Amino acid sequence: MPEQPRAEDLLNFPCDHLFKAMGPNSVIFIEKVRRAVAETVPIAEDAVKTRASTKGNYLSVTVRVHLENFDQLTRIYASLRKIDELKFLL
Repeated sequence: MPEQPRAEDLLNFPCDHLFKAMGPNSVIFIEKVRRAVAETVPIAEDAVKTRASTKGNYLSVTVRVHLENFDQLTRIYASLRKIDELKFLL
């Protein structure tokens, strides 16, 4: 059976990366996502994009950041998973 590649070997660092979090359609949720990412890396003014669901109940928040290493990637995902209102994370 072939050996599985290590997760950290699947991306070439440094790189730009998109984090997408889905949750309730609220300014508070957007700010929580922004803060969770900003704990690890700086965020540019135009790096956060939002899109409401068809009925407007949910929101996807996409944040584009520049990552220097795999550790930054895992720290950001860990911070995002701590958001109580989070429904889905890509």
